[in-house]
Amino acid sequence: MKWTARIALAFPFAVASVLSVLISIARPFHWRSEHLAGYCFLFASPWAWLLDNGWFGSSFHSKWLGVLVTYMILLWIPALLYSGCFWLLFRIGRATRERIYN
Repeated sequence: MKWTARIALAFPFAVASVLSVLISIARPFHWRSEHLAGYCFLFASPWAWLLDNGWFGSSFHSKWLGVLVTYMILLWIPALLYSGCFWLLFRIGRATRERIYN
């Protein structure tokens, strides 16, 4: 069970990494980047109510900073939130199992 929990906790970060790489290489290879953007929005949509408050501002003078904040909001913060939910679920499951069997 320990390895299953570790893999489940790392899985959202793996998804975010793969989406980041695919989005980075989609334009030079003339892939349909709108499909990849759709997957990013699908990945982040359960957390949109939390991330849509404009906490990071919308006007950046640096293009790279704007792209970094966009990746952070669409991919990495949701990955952290998914991983945190999985961790909490495993902790509650472990506590419940210990309470039942002891």
